[in-house]
Amino acid sequence: MKLNWATGLIIFFIIFVSFLGFILYKSKQYDHSLVMNNYYDEDIKYQQHYDKVKNTADLDSKAKAEFSKEAGTISVTFPGDSTAPASGTILLYNPVSAASDKSYSFVSASDMTYTIPTTGLKAGRWKVKIDWTQNNKAYYQEEEIYIQ
Repeated sequence: MKLNWATGLIIFFIIFVSFLGFILYKSKQYDHSLVMNNYYDEDIKYQQHYDKVKNTADLDSKAKAEFSKEAGTISVTFPGDSTAPASGTILLYNPVSAASDKSYSFVSASDMTYTIPTTGLKAGRWKVKIDWTQNNKAYYQEEEIYIQ
């Protein structure tokens, strides 16, 4: 059977339109949620954020987040430069899904630590975004952990 150019062109367009339909179908199955819902407000507050990061860079020791599989916890240790307790918020940010993010308000214990249970958290990569105040000075730091 011999095909002429018109038949070949029609077959090409049918395959092309089918491929576009498949791509459209697959794109509807993907979650297109924004990383942040209030990105405009966050952009306006960036200078405050920058100052917090600069204050953290000036510290001799940084905050440290560690995952303990045996205890099933994430332990955040704050710099022991002062006897004043640290207070603020910790955001567990999951880059895969915004619905998985968890936020905790805290005041550090006397040993300058705060412990977060990992029950209900998905395994994988998490960012621990620590925004804290100590001695009336604001700090911000991000740590990356892997929950198994």
